[in-house]
Amino acid sequence: TFGSEQFSCEEQAAVQKALHQRLGPNFIRCVDCIFPQLSTQVMTSKRPAGGGQNVVYLEGWRAISLANEIFGFNGWSHSVSQQTIDFVDHNQGKFYVGVSAFVRVQLKDGVFHEDIGYGVSEGMRSKALSIEKARKEAVTDGLKRAFKSFGNALGNCLGDKEYVKLMGSKPKDPPNYPVEEVMNSGSL
Repeated sequence: TFGSEQFSCEEQAAVQKALHQRLGPNFIRCVDCIFPQLSTQVMTSKRPAGGGQNVVYLEGWRAISLANEIFGFNGWSHSVSQQTIDFVDHNQGKFYVGVSAFVRVQLKDGVFHEDIGYGVSEGMRSKALSIEKARKEAVTDGLKRAFKSFGNALGNCLGDKEYVKLMGSKPKDPPNYPVEEVMNSGSL
């Protein structure tokens, strides 16, 4: 069963080394953030936070990609232990939905972290699509929050404002997509 296979000594050392590393400027996203000097060319997304500010964050797809690199695609799993629709409001033909979700990330050796995520949908005309969006957002948020507990490389370093400020002044590498890593039909 999953959760009962130990990491080898070499795997454990590699995981620990990787988790200790901090995210570089290519992984950090923010615009109009708590650090106004951060270039919008380096950072291109934002998330509102309390006090009218925005915070830096690790995108969900990047967090999953990093977890696959660090633990292996079959070295971790996640599950939603609870999901609650907190509210569904309907106003002038539009829906507003809030959902919370408890998400657990477990490694192949049984170590796990669990956290709560929250998702909202505002102003959509479809009730079903509003609920779906909020549910997905809540799970992704919970997943990222659980990942943070494993270490710097999975987002924990983003709580260090001085480090984030320093990374904001660093140039971002242009994306590089090697042809051999691009899957096209018939390339399997």
